[in-house]
Amino acid sequence: MRRSLSGDMHLRKNDGDDVAPLRCGKLAYRQAGPSSLPPLLFIHGWGGASRYWLPVMRALADAFCCYAPDLPGFGFSPPLLAADSPDGPDTHSHRGLASVVLEFMDEMGLAQCDLVGHSYGSGVAIALAAMQPARVRRLIISNFSTFRDERERRMIAFMHSVTGLLVKVRKLPFAASDGFAKLLGSRYFHRLPDDITVLRDGLNDFLQMDERTANLTVKASLNWETPHDFARLLMPVLLIHCRNDQIMPPRNAEYTAGLALRGKLVWIDACGHLPMVEKTDEFARIVKNFLRDDSH
Repeated sequence: MRRSLSGDMHLRKNDGDDVAPLRCGKLAYRQAGPSSLPPLLFIHGWGGASRYWLPVMRALADAFCCYAPDLPGFGFSPPLLAADSPDGPDTHSHRGLASVVLEFMDEMGLAQCDLVGHSYGSGVAIALAAMQPARVRRLIISNFSTFRDERERRMIAFMHSVTGLLVKVRKLPFAASDGFAKLLGSRYFHRLPDDITVLRDGLNDFLQMDERTANLTVKASLNWETPHDFARLLMPVLLIHCRNDQIMPPRNAEYTAGLALRGKLVWIDACGHLPMVEKTDEFARIVKNFLRDDSH
């Protein structure tokens, strides 16, 4: 039975401990593992928060000091204020949010780290690595693929518009029910967790997402900057993808991994969009082996 994502590593205080004060506002985060170990930074995807990294952070805390922030407008981090961050093309782009994560690294004293991004968070991780390559030793992206041409880009834009309807559905009374949690979970998991609390935790993160942030991040992600950034990265890159991912279909996984000069693709079978939850041990093993492999 899968454990609740909350477990024993939730934020100690939502308004105090585990909150980093940045220029853009407070950034909530979770941390696991002794600070003496090599730093490993996780970036969550759209609609989620740092909470879903907890299982794999526990699994890796013996080898790494793990950090997982809630991006602005997600989880317990407040959204970027309109007065300080106008709704322009850069504010909520991958690069805009990467700038926030870089400031978080400064606040944590991380001169360099290994970096893991998931889904939408992979785009933020790629942007960070392109902006400050000396600060990323190795990059892992999970359940992420990019478009090959304008036709595919427009197709993804249409899919995003459908996803945007879910943001509006959150306002309906049934959206907080276990039935809706199972319906939403059936898209993200190959096999639904036995523990309903896992689905409730994920639903809570989705319901907590700021609507303005949700819309702006989706719109800002549909450009060619991310694949262009990815193609010029020089550090070792690993793409982890799952055979049964319904959110980020795996058909472009090989193409995406091939964009990176030192890219490698690893598959996880019988798994949906959240391998860090559905296949925690396998995901953690893949991450650890890649980061410890000196042959790169």
